[in-house]
Amino acid sequence: MPPRRNPSLISLATFDPVAEVDHDEWREAAQAQDVEDTSDEAEAAASLCERCERFDIQSFARSPSRRRGYMLKEVEMSARDGCEFCSLLLDAVKDVERPTYFYTTFFNNQKATNPDLYVHMTVSMSYRDDKASLMAPGLRANRLLIQLGDQFSEVRNQSEHEICLAADPSSPAALNEDIIGRYFGSDPSSELYYETARNWIQDCLTHSKCNETVSGSTRIDPHFSPLPSRVIEVTREGGRQRLYLRNTEGLQGAYITLTHRWNDGTELCKTTTENYEERLLGGEFGELPQLFWDAFVITEKLGIKYIWIDSICIIQKGDDYVDWGREAPKMAQYYQFSIFTLAGTAEDMSKGVLHQQVEDITPWVSNLVRLPYRDKMNALDGHFYVYRRRTSLVDEYISQIRSSILFKRGWILQEWLLSKRLLWYTPHGLFYECQQELPRAYDQSQLVFNRASLDLRKHLQLKASFHFSNMNILNFWYHALEVYSGQHLTKPEKDRIMALSGLAKEVGMILANPKRRIAAQINLQKEIYVAGLWLRDLHYGLLWEQDHSAQAWATKVEEVPSWSFASLMTPVRWPERAKGTQPAFKLNGVCLGRHGEHDDPDYFVFDNHIVRPANATVATAQFNPENSLACLHLRGKLHTVHVRGCLDTEENLRNAALSTAYNTVPKSCNWRAICSAFRPEVIAGWGSLEQMRSDKITCADFGVAIYALHVSTRYLRHGIWLKTSDPVLDVLFVECVEQIDGKGQVYRRFGVGRIADGDLIREFEGAEERNIRLI
Repeated sequence: MPPRRNPSLISLATFDPVAEVDHDEWREAAQAQDVEDTSDEAEAAASLCERCERFDIQSFARSPSRRRGYMLKEVEMSARDGCEFCSLLLDAVKDVERPTYFYTTFFNNQKATNPDLYVHMTVSMSYRDDKASLMAPGLRANRLLIQLGDQFSEVRNQSEHEICLAADPSSPAALNEDIIGRYFGSDPSSELYYETARNWIQDCLTHSKCNETVSGSTRIDPHFSPLPSRVIEVTREGGRQRLYLRNTEGLQGAYITLTHRWNDGTELCKTTTENYEERLLGGEFGELPQLFWDAFVITEKLGIKYIWIDSICIIQKGDDYVDWGREAPKMAQYYQFSIFTLAGTAEDMSKGVLHQQVEDITPWVSNLVRLPYRDKMNALDGHFYVYRRRTSLVDEYISQIRSSILFKRGWILQEWLLSKRLLWYTPHGLFYECQQELPRAYDQSQLVFNRASLDLRKHLQLKASFHFSNMNILNFWYHALEVYSGQHLTKPEKDRIMALSGLAKEVGMILANPKRRIAAQINLQKEIYVAGLWLRDLHYGLLWEQDHSAQAWATKVEEVPSWSFASLMTPVRWPERAKGTQPAFKLNGVCLGRHGEHDDPDYFVFDNHIVRPANATVATAQFNPENSLACLHLRGKLHTVHVRGCLDTEENLRNAALSTAYNTVPKSCNWRAICSAFRPEVIAGWGSLEQMRSDKITCADFGVAIYALHVSTRYLRHGIWLKTSDPVLDVLFVECVEQIDGKGQVYRRFGVGRIADGDLIREFEGAEERNIRLI
């Protein structure tokens, strides 16, 4: 083994060149270069075959497809002889299915042929087919796509291995912008990490979506933004770091926001009425978590003066939550206007985010292969590196960010969606995310949408679709709620609606601006938002269902009405919207506050979402993203049905789903059979009754009577040439909790379901409309 070189700040240069590179020529007779080898180049050549010693990265630029190839037989031979680059290529294609090739005879028959196979290599920037990069001064490559196929056809099978290209920052390959992949080592406090963060942020300042509010109402200059009511000033006095809690009083500037998980350490350092004055004077801030100290270092290193941390900048104790109630609704502004949000995703944050990473967490799982670098003049000028990535970039993003414990916090959803830029400090390295482009990673690579899994695509689309240009912003809203409903809150009774208030404010402004005009004057009072749902879309919003994979709920949020998803701490989902769906009940009024009785509404409702005070003593309705109290005054059809046993076979679930136009047939769930009281032997539909505990014996015989409220009618369509459609009823199952003489009854939600049986539907049609209060 060759001797180890002296360590340097650039980690790639500290590793042995155990493997070398590959060159690609379509069996062209490449002429040997008369180059006087240095000792380093000589030891690199010792582990490369003759062809790979002549590797020329510039040959890819001469190909319109940026693709070159090696004959598979020659790769196999060179790998056996010890060529490390050929070994890397062979390992990449060993599990790739060999393509099958045919030719057509004179009699139009197909006969198999057996052409020589080639290992195709295509250089790219993060697998992107970016035509703009063709105008760049260099190749700007960090990935090598490996495929197996014949020499000329387009029939090629792709390797699953993620092969990366990297160069030391000061090397000719990097300076000429031919190789843009990097590895900066395992120390996140190194200057290379800070330089990378600065470059990412600077590039983002040209992005239109990253420099305006989500609603398009305000342009943002992150270096000159309105500061939060309070910030922590990070300064230097006498050569040491000093902290001050500052009341900003309308000042503008640049600041960072920190997102974090609350724990015992957070409790010890939070701001209270007792330590507030002392912190204004630069007094002690208590036993700060290491994460906070690291955040102050990052703030200072990046040349930013202020940072906002909720536990310190909001008074948390001693004022009966007055300051918290005033500041929490402003978080939409705080996260959007900050220069970036800082986040640490490790499960154990006791060491902060700037500690040295575990040494064996390097990006590569293969040998680190060193290939010769030739410039555009064909002069040998140093080297660059090739390796197989330990974990694909998309999988690493999922494991280090999307599946991290931090992302299980209820508050993180709006912090992630509202932040224009995020720096994620993970156990594997630094990631960067902004509003306009896909996430980037510490090795200077970028996620590519078409290489992501379906779940990751939905996750990425969620952030991308949160913008005023989205004409279906309510679809975004329900997708966000589905994610949010499965996240954890320490104080759900206080935070269940509040943790969505920032998102609600921006969505409300988008809804109130139907023509999507930038910087338009928006009247938010037109939008009524109650307990997490929008009055304008209430018929659909009421149809939430407990997620089929969820455990039985354990916590009920008493401060939230039963008809809202937020009333239960459980993951929920909404059905797909169906074209032609018709609302069934009429919303006549709404109460927007707590009432001991539910006789009359505070506001009358017109056109389903326009409200007017019911009498002169009621103030004009104000948009309130924190509103968690509401009673709905409806007029609609209520009918008694019977709930029977669980639909616990795949056949029963399939029949129930297909007959009720339920698009995705569940493999397992807690659906129960719904029947008419007059025909208990016929399954008329299904019910997802989250308030009825799962007991397969209960109500299995004749069923238990329950009220069903007709919410809307969708249609099950049949046929290709002769098209027909059958009605399907969306219903809420409710229970009566109060009788009001002459004014109807008060009900609570019990579950949701669908009814497709024609006879039971006719029973609904024959039922009389009645006044209903839903609480």
